[in-house]
Amino acid sequence: MNRNHKAFQLWEQGKLNEAIRLLFEEIEEQTENSDSYCNLASILILAKKYEDAQAVLETALQKYPNHLELLYTFGNLYYYKNMPEKSLVYFERVFQAEETSLKNDAAIMIGQCYLMLENPKKALVYLLLAYPENSKDSLLILLIGDCFMQTGHFKEAKGYFEQAVAVTPDNDEAWFKRGVIGMALNESATTVESFFKTSHELNPEAHLKRLQQLQAIEKFIQFQEE
Repeated sequence: MNRNHKAFQLWEQGKLNEAIRLLFEEIEEQTENSDSYCNLASILILAKKYEDAQAVLETALQKYPNHLELLYTFGNLYYYKNMPEKSLVYFERVFQAEETSLKNDAAIMIGQCYLMLENPKKALVYLLLAYPENSKDSLLILLIGDCFMQTGHFKEAKGYFEQAVAVTPDNDEAWFKRGVIGMALNESATTVESFFKTSHELNPEAHLKRLQQLQAIEKFIQFQEE
């Protein structure tokens, strides 16, 4: 088993320091192994050691300035640091590359960056580009539904939330959002309540938090109207 694979096994077992040490050893012995830089940076990002991850990526990009996986990982770093503008710079470079297996992943991340920037229309463009090859990805389906909901296209949003429920029947978020869109479309109280009930049964704690957020939004809208 190579060290890169072993490092992620250690990470999954909660042995963070061992995983990081193993990848540092791999980089010291195999200085031209770009995969090790990507993997080390990715684990550091997951561990929220952002400064360390940035140092690793900057070192690697000096050696491989156009390495698409490194650029993608740098985009991830800024995304997790809640810096979508900087994140977009890297994801767009990956997306614009002529031949890369990361193109669809980059499109999804660009869409999520634009959602963070409260630009659902632009987000939708990229998310829909990624959809044909990821039509069973419930996270992507929910993101597209969110974009349609935020732009006032409730019927389109309903279709995607229903698809998310069909793909992942145990997805409490999908059931909750199906209930929300049912409210927006003035569906019967019984119908809406059935969606919320399923959401609650699947994850009571998350359902309560979402319900509180929804009630806060409703109160804000009522205050604005008054």
